[in-house]
Amino acid sequence: MFRWKTILVFIIAVAISGVAANYRFGDSAHAIGMLSVKGGKARHPFMVKSGMDRYYLIMTGVVLPPLKGDVRVALEGEPAMNYAIYNSEPVVDLGIHRRPEFEVDLMTGVQSRDTLALWIEMEPQSYDFLFGDAPETSSFGKSSTLGPNGDQPLSLNFYANDTGAKLLGIPVVYSDLTPAGGSHGAHH
Repeated sequence: MFRWKTILVFIIAVAISGVAANYRFGDSAHAIGMLSVKGGKARHPFMVKSGMDRYYLIMTGVVLPPLKGDVRVALEGEPAMNYAIYNSEPVVDLGIHRRPEFEVDLMTGVQSRDTLALWIEMEPQSYDFLFGDAPETSSFGKSSTLGPNGDQPLSLNFYANDTGAKLLGIPVVYSDLTPAGGSHGAHH
């Protein structure tokens, strides 16, 4: 009898997981990146749906040698967003991976082979078109900028704090507005 209950629970868990794997929340996305002095590399962009009131991005990654120092993190480009970045600390730190310190938008003491896990909470800036007022400020305290190259698509960027060199850029893509439909399986 115990064996049948175990098998039944397993089958139900697989069924729920299978159904849940096919559903994707449009307001959140995950991307994996590798920070490097050569500009870094992302496996795929953040894929979200347009028209949401708030978005949540999760970035995980690793620092490739010989990168060392402080790293500035910024959300740049259009559409303009108010945002906040949080360092994801493990609930139980087993000491397996070293994580740099993080405050506001700066990771300090970054070393090669460090692992990163950041949460980015962002909301579109509202603009009063009737009166032409500037975008409203929010409780996030940070607003995306156009970045060093002027008008550009929205992207989560990492820069060496001492030189300003770009270490990684991960685009934020609106899957419902891209011609290919924008999925992780599509060519990016």
